[in-house]
Amino acid sequence: MYFPDLTPYEYYVEEGEPPALNIGWLDAEHEFTKETPPLGFLDRLRLLSRTRVKQMRGFEVCPFCPELHSLLTSGNWTEQDQALYHSCFEDGRFSSAEIRVMGLNGRIYASPVMILHHVEAHDYLPPKEFVDAVMQTAP
Repeated sequence: MYFPDLTPYEYYVEEGEPPALNIGWLDAEHEFTKETPPLGFLDRLRLLSRTRVKQMRGFEVCPFCPELHSLLTSGNWTEQDQALYHSCFEDGRFSSAEIRVMGLNGRIYASPVMILHHVEAHDYLPPKEFVDAVMQTAP
């Protein structure tokens, strides 16, 4: 599911929810900035990713990991396939929830949990204001 970075979040807005901006809703059809994040960014993002919101029943699959798509369409799973399936939820390759990051500027950023995987495995570098917001959180 794709939404451009820093556009208004409109995916699943609940009544009375404060406005937020999209970050990290990537797909294979749209380019994104690839760069190594600042030191400490991944650790802080990993901590923020533990507090999940908007848990859904279904899940999104990383669009940049084709082996996961073939896993989901194969009929005969080995124990190794089952272990891979479960690990994908832990490391963010499958995403069924979102995170929120509060910026000091008062903005709220809405991201899929998969953002951690996008940064770690695919070198996605979110916009500077989001990186700054993450870096300003306690480690």
